[in-house]
Amino acid sequence: MSNVISLTGVTPSAVGEPRDGMIKALEDLLEMAKAGQLQSFIGTGFVSDGGRVSFWGGHHENVYEMLGALSWLQHEYVERTTTEDD
Repeated sequence: MSNVISLTGVTPSAVGEPRDGMIKALEDLLEMAKAGQLQSFIGTGFVSDGGRVSFWGGHHENVYEMLGALSWLQHEYVERTTTEDD
């Protein structure tokens, strides 16, 4: 039994099982990269043992655009994790 509780008060789900939605999203990104559409990418996540993983791929020439995108992602993450479903 874990003593970890999320910010929303829910105990996190069990780890170690493949997550189909995440796999599909990563496959879609890979296809975009193979087609030349995805030119740069920064991502982060957590692995089943609790460690953090980060990835930088490609180079985005405009540092301010990337910083804006990262800031937007932070706000989107907060919105998605704190808004209750209707």
